Amino acid sequence: MGIEDKISGRIKQAAGDLMGKEDLRRQGAQEERKADAKREAREAQAQADQKSAEVRDLELSTDSGELATSRTREELLTEADRLGIEGRSDMTKEELAEAITARR
Repeated sequence: MGIEDKISGRIKQAAGDLMGKEDLRRQGAQEERKADAKREAREAQAQADQKSAEVRDLELSTDSGELATSRTREELLTEADRLGIEGRSDMTKEELAEAITARR
């Protein structure tokens, strides 16, 4: 919808300029500003989502309790295997999470 607002706004501005109608030109400028504001809001939301994911990753790499809560034992075993943690098959879920957190 943002691009349509921007295009519509530009067309209205041009039409207002050609016909000498200030209200139409002003309406077009408002629509264009609205499109810019929507784009900025989408970009800000994307940045906030990215930061949120970064925080979540940091929590999982530093908090073994959070890691154990958010992953299944099978997921933890796979990660422990990737990290080369010895004795992983005999570890509990909590022990796996602690070993993984210590390795990261």
